[in-house]
Amino acid sequence: MKIVFVHQNFPGQFLRLAQTFVAEGHEVVALGMTKQCLLKGVKYYPYDPAPGPEDPRFEARYSPVIPRLRRAYGVAHRARELANQGFEPDVVVVNTGWGENLFLKDVWPKAKHVAYFEYYYHAKGQDLDFDPEFPVTDEEVIWRLRLKNSMQLGALDAADLAVAPTKYQRDTFPTYLHDRVAIIHDGIDTKRLVPNPTMGIQIGKDGPKLSRQKPVVTYVTRNIEPMRGAHIVFKSLPYLLDIDPELQVMVIGGKGNSYSGKAPDGKSWYDHFVSKIDRPVDWSRVHLVGNLPYDQFVKVLQVSSAHIYMTYPFVLSWSSIEAMALECRMVVSDTAPVREIITDGLNGRLFPFFDHRALAERVREALIDKEKSAAMAREARRIAVERYDYETVCLPQWREFLGIK
Repeated sequence: MKIVFVHQNFPGQFLRLAQTFVAEGHEVVALGMTKQCLLKGVKYYPYDPAPGPEDPRFEARYSPVIPRLRRAYGVAHRARELANQGFEPDVVVVNTGWGENLFLKDVWPKAKHVAYFEYYYHAKGQDLDFDPEFPVTDEEVIWRLRLKNSMQLGALDAADLAVAPTKYQRDTFPTYLHDRVAIIHDGIDTKRLVPNPTMGIQIGKDGPKLSRQKPVVTYVTRNIEPMRGAHIVFKSLPYLLDIDPELQVMVIGGKGNSYSGKAPDGKSWYDHFVSKIDRPVDWSRVHLVGNLPYDQFVKVLQVSSAHIYMTYPFVLSWSSIEAMALECRMVVSDTAPVREIITDGLNGRLFPFFDHRALAERVREALIDKEKSAAMAREARRIAVERYDYETVCLPQWREFLGIK
């Protein structure tokens, strides 16, 4: 079959599917905005967004629409070039978050068009109004959410099939659309992601060596910002360090912005969070290592004694399920996306999102009650394998959904 994947930052969620279908002899084509793709066997065609308005004030106000329309036109023009050369795909799969699928059905009308949905925005009850520490005071932010959602609805109209990776994410869409959106996770490699009790790592060239012999608390986020609860984790640092004089904290994450906008007063979110810690912190035991290569990320979680995962009511991070597969002792925020994968007392410990002292207490429990924590960690891995393993669970679901045998 001829299969097209579209993602402005390809491969994104489509990495494993693209690799699988190439290995099976299908013709896999990808379109994206990055200049090159290093996936062997994928025929990659970069595209440029169509020209847009030059006035930055205009761009900012209509940012949910203008960049997405520019991408939609740009990728459609590139696809039309391929169509004019005789390329006619059987299946086209598009992450709709960037607007790229709007015109592709008109370019390739014979193909099966699949919309991959991540999130449908709401002014109330989800991420926007969740955190009282960072209230939204500009009502035009809500207007921009409606613009984002209008693009999602347009994407659904231009698709034959639609899919979301988790039930929570599917359920953010209006109830009348639930039957139209399948739930299939991208899948994780649970054969590669296995616990290793003998793993040891060293922080930097001259830093401490860490292993399971002494307590290591881990926290992972793409960037240190409110959406993934970094402000709560930073507030908890003095209390975490009080648990054991030998305890070390590993924070994986950059200092940029992914989801939460700009920090107050022109600071980075990191600097803002540090300024809000209410007690002194022994920073020699807190290791901010930035964004790590994937194999290093795995090694850090393999030495973890307790792993913190937090999120607003928003898209669930892959890293949470990867940590489960690695048999991490999960200490997680009691928010709707997380409750889909963690049941308190069964495969992890939940705490109220805004209670940094409760976070530290749940970590203390995870470290002290080692036998129960180990049993819960094994159950976390079992659930990760049973529900989210790519090869045995998610890939078969994708094959049936896409009609690719």
